[in-house]
Amino acid sequence: MSTTFFEPGGAPYGAAFVSRWVKRARMPLEAWSSHRRWLVATAIAALVFAFGAYGWNTADLAGLEASRAALALGTQRLAQARHALAQLPSLRRAAAAMPATVSSAVQWNSADDVRIVSELATQSGVLLLAVEPGAASGEGVERKRELQLTARTDFVHLMAFFHGLAQLPVLIVPVDVTVKQDGKGLAVAATLQVYDALRPASATPAASAGVSADADEAAADDEGLVFFDPFAKPQISASGEPGDVSELRLIGLLRDRTRGLALLDTPDGTTTVAAGQQLGVERVTQLDALGITLANGGATRTLTLMQTEAS
Repeated sequence: MSTTFFEPGGAPYGAAFVSRWVKRARMPLEAWSSHRRWLVATAIAALVFAFGAYGWNTADLAGLEASRAALALGTQRLAQARHALAQLPSLRRAAAAMPATVSSAVQWNSADDVRIVSELATQSGVLLLAVEPGAASGEGVERKRELQLTARTDFVHLMAFFHGLAQLPVLIVPVDVTVKQDGKGLAVAATLQVYDALRPASATPAASAGVSADADEAAADDEGLVFFDPFAKPQISASGEPGDVSELRLIGLLRDRTRGLALLDTPDGTTTVAAGQQLGVERVTQLDALGITLANGGATRTLTLMQTEAS
């Protein structure tokens, strides 16, 4: 007969310990002691609290991150305000130097207005027939004088004259312009307002130094602009009968993705037509960005803003 002794830390003792805990874990809830119930409830509550706190911080429900961002923004604005405050003396000195510039601008008078407008008209190829200066009105930077002028020119030189106004040393704004076709030229009557205390944007040093990149970009965009002469006589060649071809002149187009409208100059006045509409003995068969196509039997012709082609 032999006797075997097991140490408490041996394998049989560990297996018994695990078996005892497995039995306790499988014990039904109604058999649990109150102490065990309190321990499990406390553990579950701790887990719920931990996950809830993590979700609360992640979603920033308390607004902590928003408060920090607002604080950082407020600090940045405070720094900017302090920087602006530090620049205030230099701004005051610059403002104190401005009256000298304004006073030099006030020295302009009606004779100077007539002189610079006449010089610009001569450079632009515009024949001035009359220039009548008006009375001054307004105060400060709103001080203005009016110039009434009549002239004869063509469309190209008229556009050059208006474009040259932006290059003058004082701000001159055309406010009322009437252009009528008179024989082979154009009769122009215009009212110009002269603001002698202001400068065109292109003539100010700050504008030329600070926005040179924008000016280059704008100049590049202007290269794509085409001004059509609404007073130019269309050049017409038709394969059909040319009897009344020159009686119609296209002077405007308005169209979108689905519809279009053309403005025509007829012997009876101006009229608007759309695709499919009958116009005398002709019918508008097509209207696009280039012009309109008219059909009369087997003959068709295309009216554009610059010329008329026939097919």
